[in-house]
Amino acid sequence: MEVILLEKVRNLGNLGEQVKVKSGFARNYLIPYGKAVTANEANRAKFEAQRAELEKAQADALGKAQARAEKMTGFTVQIVRKVSEEGKLFGSVGIRDICDAMEQAGFELARSEVHLDRGPLKEIGDHEISVSLHPEVNFKLIVSVIGEK
Repeated sequence: MEVILLEKVRNLGNLGEQVKVKSGFARNYLIPYGKAVTANEANRAKFEAQRAELEKAQADALGKAQARAEKMTGFTVQIVRKVSEEGKLFGSVGIRDICDAMEQAGFELARSEVHLDRGPLKEIGDHEISVSLHPEVNFKLIVSVIGEK
């Protein structure tokens, strides 16, 4: 299925590109979330008429994401968890825990923006995680897991 992208989509394309995707991906994700429209003559004409507005909205979103990233870059968030006698964590630290800790520190961070490449954190210490606020704005955040008995 061919679609026209209405915004930049990670690992797919930029605004205005016509890409070929599987129909399920288009019907279940791209079109319902307003990220793309089906590629036909009517939608192409409609897109070209709105292109300037869409580019401006995307530039605004990029500027806001860069401003948020500047505030959070280099920040270390501390999360306290109970540990056993051997120093192993009871449970793990997941995305929700990281977002809650960032919110308590005064930063707004959505769960979809945090990427734990190696899964939940299961060890005490400092861990570097990826945060993606926008397809073009990525940075590393340091999560310090501290043990308490």
